[in-house]
Amino acid sequence: MFGQKKDVRVIQFSGYVLTADSLMGVPFAHVTIMNRGRLATAGPDGYFSFAAVEGDTLYFTCVSYKPSVYIIPKKLETDKFSIIQLMSRSDVYLRPTYIFPWRREDFHEVFLETHPPETDMDRAKRNLDRERLAAAGAKLEPDGQEAAQQNLRNRSAQTYYYGQVAPQNIFNPLAWAQFIQAWKNGDFKKKDNDVTPPPPADPGSNPQY
Repeated sequence: MFGQKKDVRVIQFSGYVLTADSLMGVPFAHVTIMNRGRLATAGPDGYFSFAAVEGDTLYFTCVSYKPSVYIIPKKLETDKFSIIQLMSRSDVYLRPTYIFPWRREDFHEVFLETHPPETDMDRAKRNLDRERLAAAGAKLEPDGQEAAQQNLRNRSAQTYYYGQVAPQNIFNPLAWAQFIQAWKNGDFKKKDNDVTPPPPADPGSNPQY
């Protein structure tokens, strides 16, 4: 027993776990020391490094790859040993599964009621609609250029009628003609649904108060 303990030699075991077809690192591959039940995990690039003993049996596993076995040789010249372990892909083919969102008898009705999703082109056409732009423009305040032009027009009108009374619409025959025509059409008559509710009664005039 004492002689066997003297033969045990701990080494620094390291290396890379790579794919056999493209030599790319296998991320987070597991390395199990079978005879001692220890487990190590490779990094994102497939690199691993841990302490092992000469003659250990290593079991490399990773999801979607075939397991592989490597035995560390004995009587190494140094206490450091490195390898490149290749692993082959293992494709797992599952039986196809077909998922239908509707029953066959309901498909016709659902298909007719289904509306296609709105695309960027549909939203662009809606936002560039003339009526929509006009309604949005009517709510905007005038900018500096528009305010300056309006001010210049007002000053021009004041200068034009300087020293005299500006014409009023009360003396405009066209405005009178429009007023008379509207009167004949009954535009100024009170509508049936245009009833103003009476004001609330004064509490002092009610005997119950």
